Amino acid sequence: MLADLLPASRNGRIIAAGSAVEAVAVGMFLAAATLYFVGIVGIPAVAVGGALTVANVIGLLSPAPTGALAGRIGSLPVYVGLTLLRAVGFVAYAFVDGYAGYFVVTCLITAATRAAMPLLQVIVGELEPADRRTRTMASLRAVSNIGMTAGFLLAAVVQASGSRPVFMALFGFNGLAFVAVALLIGRAARSAAARPAPARAGAAPEAQVDRVATEAREPAAARPTRSPYRDRRFLTAALANAVLLLHDSILFILVPLWITQQAGLPGGASSVVLAVNTVLTVVLQVYVARFAQGVTRSLRLLRLSCLPLVLSCVLFAAADGRGMAVALVAVGLAVVALTVGENLHAVAAWELSYEMAHPASRPQYLSVFGMGMSAQLIVGPFLMTAFVLKAGTAGWLVMAVLFAAATAAFSLAARPYARKPPTAGPSPTPSLAGTRSGTTSHPEAHPVPTP
Repeated sequence: MLADLLPASRNGRIIAAGSAVEAVAVGMFLAAATLYFVGIVGIPAVAVGGALTVANVIGLLSPAPTGALAGRIGSLPVYVGLTLLRAVGFVAYAFVDGYAGYFVVTCLITAATRAAMPLLQVIVGELEPADRRTRTMASLRAVSNIGMTAGFLLAAVVQASGSRPVFMALFGFNGLAFVAVALLIGRAARSAAARPAPARAGAAPEAQVDRVATEAREPAAARPTRSPYRDRRFLTAALANAVLLLHDSILFILVPLWITQQAGLPGGASSVVLAVNTVLTVVLQVYVARFAQGVTRSLRLLRLSCLPLVLSCVLFAAADGRGMAVALVAVGLAVVALTVGENLHAVAAWELSYEMAHPASRPQYLSVFGMGMSAQLIVGPFLMTAFVLKAGTAGWLVMAVLFAAATAAFSLAARPYARKPPTAGPSPTPSLAGTRSGTTSHPEAHPVPTP
C-alpha cells in the first residue's frame, strides 16, 4: 500500500522523503506552537491571531518577487534558499520572548513558506516526465498528509510536558528538519543531472541524452519570457482556483463550527471529520492523478470536481436543524463529497496550471497561481464565520453557486490549451539549473490568446 503511494521514480521518492520530513515538522509545530506562545511565553491570543493575519497578507505577496527571481537564477537555488530561511526561522522561535520577536519570525516563515510552495511544483515538473508529473505531486500530498498526522501525534508528547526546554527542542528539531529537506531536494536535482532523462514518445532509448546535465552546462535555450500579469486567461484561472480553494476553509474553519452550532452534533465529531478527510485524501490522491495527464483529461476532472463540491454544500445545508440521526448522515456524506471534490480539483489544478504556464516563465506563472492559497487563507475564514455560518442554508447555496461559477471560469480559461499536447518529458531546465532564459522566439511559446 505504501509503495503505491510513493512516486514511481527515484527522484520523486527523494522529494517525497523531503515532503514527509517537512510535514512531520510542520504538524508538530502547528499542534504545539499556539500553546507555547500563549501559555508559556505569555503573548495574548488576540495578538497571536493578529500576527498570523498580517503574516498571511505578506504571504500573499511573497510568491511574486521570488517567482521572478527563480526565473532569473533558477527554481532550485531559490527553493533551497527559502527552505534554509525557514530552518533559521524555526530555530529563532526558540529565542522569542515577546510579541515583537514572534511577529517578525512568523511573518518571515510564512512569507518563505508561501513563496516555496509553487517552486516545488516547478522543480517536480522539471525532474519528472509529463506522464509522472501530476502523479508525483499527488504522492507528495499523500505523503504529507501521513507526515502531518504523525506530527500531530508526536506533538502530544511535547504538549503533555508543558516544559519550555522541550518546546525549544521542538523548534530545534524543526530547524534541522528543514535543513534535511534542502539537502534532499538538492540530492534529487544532482541525481537528475547524473542520469539520462526518460525517453520521449517515439524515441529510441539509446538516442536519449542527459538533458538536465547538458542544459546545466550549456547556455539556456533561447526563449522569450512572458509576464503572467498580462496573461488574462491564466489570471482568470488563478482567480477561479482561489475561489475553489475555499473548500479548505469550509473543512477546517466552517465545518467544526457548523457541526456543533447548527447540526447539533457533539464537538468530538469534528475530529472524526478531519480523520475521514485525511484517510480519503491519502487513498484518493494518487489514484485520481492517473486520470489527469494533459489538459483535456484534466479539464474533465475539474468539471467533475464541481459536482461533489456542490453536493457537499447541499448536504451540509440539509443538516441544519434536523434531528441527530439525519444530521449525522448528512454531515458524513457531505464530508465524503467535499473530500472527493477537493482531491479532483487539486489534481486537475496541478496539471492545468503547469500546462497553461508559459514554458520560459513557469516559476513566475506558478508563483502567481499559488497566490490563491494565501488569498484563501485571508478571505476564507472571514467569509465562513461572518457570512456562511450566520446565513445558514442560504450561505451554503451561495457557496454552491461560487463553486459552480469558479469551475466554469477555470474551464473556459483553460479550454484553448487543450489543443496543445502535454509538455513531454522533463521540461527544459534553465530554471532548475540556474541558467538564464534568452530573449528570442521559441517554438514552445504559447500561441493561445493563466494556483
